[in-house]
Amino acid sequence: MRKKIIISKPYVKECKSEIFGDAVRLCANITMINPNTNKKEDKECYFEFERNCKKYLCPERSDAFVTGLLSSAMELDMDIEFEAPISERLYYQLTNYYIPIVSKSNSYYPLYNIQLFGPCDDNQIKNEKAVATGCSGGVDSFYTIAKHISEEIPDTHKLTHLICSSSSTSDSVKERIIKTFISTFYGVKEIAKDCNLKAIGCFNNLNEFYVFPYKAFNMFYTTTFSSVCFALQKLISIYYVNAGDPISKFALDLSTLPHGYDSSIFDVFTVSYINTENLSFYSTGVECIRIEREKFISDFKPAHKNLTVCAVNSFYDKTNKYKNCSLCAKDLRTMVDFYAMKKLDNFKEVFDVDNFKNHKVKLIGKMMGLNKKAYVHEMKKEAKINNVKIPLGSYFYAYLWYKPIKHLRLMLKNSKIIRKIYYKFNLDYKLNGYRSSTYDFYQGKYKNK
Repeated sequence: MRKKIIISKPYVKECKSEIFGDAVRLCANITMINPNTNKKEDKECYFEFERNCKKYLCPERSDAFVTGLLSSAMELDMDIEFEAPISERLYYQLTNYYIPIVSKSNSYYPLYNIQLFGPCDDNQIKNEKAVATGCSGGVDSFYTIAKHISEEIPDTHKLTHLICSSSSTSDSVKERIIKTFISTFYGVKEIAKDCNLKAIGCFNNLNEFYVFPYKAFNMFYTTTFSSVCFALQKLISIYYVNAGDPISKFALDLSTLPHGYDSSIFDVFTVSYINTENLSFYSTGVECIRIEREKFISDFKPAHKNLTVCAVNSFYDKTNKYKNCSLCAKDLRTMVDFYAMKKLDNFKEVFDVDNFKNHKVKLIGKMMGLNKKAYVHEMKKEAKINNVKIPLGSYFYAYLWYKPIKHLRLMLKNSKIIRKIYYKFNLDYKLNGYRSSTYDFYQGKYKNK
């Protein structure tokens, strides 16, 4: 007999929260074999919001819990059984298209072709026709915001809400997850205020139902992120998923990705199969490459003081007076792109632009050495259009220093002994000028639970 994840009928309960104070949760009891302990458990899964969101929660449907746990079930080869109905269209699309296609298309990290068992309902749920998008404060988020509050967008598709969710965690320590979420949600509220939008925060414990270190949770995350929208079905009718890659990079096999491994490469496919009678999803930004998104937001004033692309500052270093460390690969890629389009000075509030200018030759070389060829090519093309010269010395730094370091890291990254030495002697700081969160683990300050 196949193993199952069993989802009880959802319910709403009010509670006190260290995050929101007076809070409300959409909950369901989950019965499954815990993938981290290999023991059968009955555990509450929840989506937590500020209490004023209570009227928007949807306990009538299991949609939020089925989509939230779908990647876990496919990773663990467990069918899903649910007591309350899911939207009929969602059931049809997941069982006939999304699950079978994704399960057979990924050689890099295979998922199983599971089954869903439970009732369906094709009735529409009355909602307030809100239009929302997830917000991290990054380039893709600001592109979606700037585009969908513009005059060109029809009123029915104009953005009304920004969603901040804890669903993107890679951590297993709840205290740190909460701390990071509170900091991120504060930033999202500032962005919403500047853009005349409303902000909603959702803290959930979906990660507790996934195998640590959450490969499926973070690689096949679009369905997981969409679960927050299904929890708020009485509010949201349209949701914009921020695309990671342009449509030209589309592929169902993650091993073809030019960077990392995640399902953003086929978001256009995913969002077309999670639409329901109630909710419409769009992959926005898929129509352009990253540097075109950066150009689109380069004169967008809310981005000038709120753009946050840095993983180092966001998840670890809070001492920097800027929102971004201005030294890591993601920061440098963004800064050099803005430099190439002569827009970097617009972002003095969020990047250390003065330091960049003082060490321009080295930092441009670092960007060229650490980033993918496609990103470097796009930057150089933009620089040529704007008559911005790339210093000759930057090429020496890129090809004689940073590229060899990058390849050496790739060769040695799976060696626990080498990693321990690397962080023991603080080489990440000495080489890059910043210290990553991994440093704490190897210094023994934190242990994974």
